[in-house]
Amino acid sequence: MKALSTLFLLAGLTATAQQTFAAESKPIATQAAEAIQPYAKKLGDAVDQTVHEFFAGTDGPLGDAARSNLQSREQAEREANRGTRKSMKECIKPGNVIDDDVNECMEGLREKTW
Repeated sequence: MKALSTLFLLAGLTATAQQTFAAESKPIATQAAEAIQPYAKKLGDAVDQTVHEFFAGTDGPLGDAARSNLQSREQAEREANRGTRKSMKECIKPGNVIDDDVNECMEGLREKTW
């Protein structure tokens, strides 16, 4: 973990050195923090995901909450990456069957494969 924090510090200092001659003058610590912020966010998200996955495998209220949180994240990610919405006519199954697959197709969350 110490090596990882050293790596973030070096990455921040390198980015800071490249931006030293920029028109906007900021303290070095601020420049370093701004440079490593995206990496720190990704690391925090990965740790958070790992903890939720661990607790989701357990019983009890923590496990229930972790599973619920993971489902909410998955739904939000699917909605963020969804395609274009379609009409019922474009998505309906043969025999005029309407189910969850058709609803997801209409929302752009699933491709029509039937």
